[in-house]
Amino acid sequence: MPQSALFRWTQWVWPVLIGVGAAAGVVWLGANHEVIDPSTQQPTTSLELLRAFTWSSRSTWALLAVIACVLIRDLGYIIRLRILSFKAFSWRQSTENILLWELSSALTPSVVGGSAAAVVILHRDGLKWGKSLATVFATAMLDEAFYLLAVPLVFGLSIWADYPLFPTLNEDIGILTWGMSSLFWMAYGFIALLTSLLWFGLVLRPEKTHQFIQRLSTSRALRKWDKRIKSWSKDLLEASRNIRHAPRSFWIQGFAATCASWTARFLTLNAVLLIFYPHIEHGAVLARQLVLWIVLSISPTPGSSGAAELGVPAFLGDITGLAYMAGVVLVWRIMTYFIYLLAGAFVLPQWWVRTQNGDKRP
Repeated sequence: MPQSALFRWTQWVWPVLIGVGAAAGVVWLGANHEVIDPSTQQPTTSLELLRAFTWSSRSTWALLAVIACVLIRDLGYIIRLRILSFKAFSWRQSTENILLWELSSALTPSVVGGSAAAVVILHRDGLKWGKSLATVFATAMLDEAFYLLAVPLVFGLSIWADYPLFPTLNEDIGILTWGMSSLFWMAYGFIALLTSLLWFGLVLRPEKTHQFIQRLSTSRALRKWDKRIKSWSKDLLEASRNIRHAPRSFWIQGFAATCASWTARFLTLNAVLLIFYPHIEHGAVLARQLVLWIVLSISPTPGSSGAAELGVPAFLGDITGLAYMAGVVLVWRIMTYFIYLLAGAFVLPQWWVRTQNGDKRP
């Protein structure tokens, strides 16, 4: 992905408009949707309930928990980037790169993800192409490993507590859940396969990956970039060997940072729910989020806009009810989506100037 295309402001207009428009539209429709008042059991709308909502000390503590979850999530990512790059980046560089990584994820369809942009970001800030690619692959591998472990753990606790793992058909939402369980486990198996391939190609047998890329570069379609691809594959091989021979603490620290980030990422929604609801089934909410994550990861909209706003009430409505769900979705998206649009836009100009003539690190 050319750097000029990635950081051209005109490339951002439509993703931002789609994201903001989809979020605003879905939240507005949800706010005017008829729901049952949990106190009086009378029909009303989410908007009326939110107008009558009384802020409490519980809401304050829950909001502080939301902020703490967002900070822990980002701090974990920053620490992990420092670890996986073998401290090639300073704390400031790691922070700026993570915020731009989040920005690129918010501006690209979830099915594509921000990984391609992340490779460009790390390269522009000094890493060689191969090492940048290896670092992004390593983060993806740790992310998927966390998910593969979290699913049986959380699902096991949910089954033990007799929580339904998948949402039931809700006529108010109109979501079709037939076959969801089968599709989920197929996706889970694909993630397991992908993680295994990343581990094999990056850590166990990087030489095989290098040889494959070398042969690929001589094909007719890629012959034009033969020298460049071979140079990248050489850098990738060197970086992969460094990762393979890294001490055990490298993986322990990297995975610990991953667990902290992703746990905080999922608990953010739990904390948002506590702003509006006195009690929630935390285990059931976490289990549903693990299922929802699969759906959002294949969304064709920037940052899962629209799909995320629809998905939360669809997947949690039978657990929490829909009474305050419009408010929940609005706060959750502000703290997990819109905040990164603002932070990334703030960081980008100074980062762009700072990295204008950056030297590439070995």
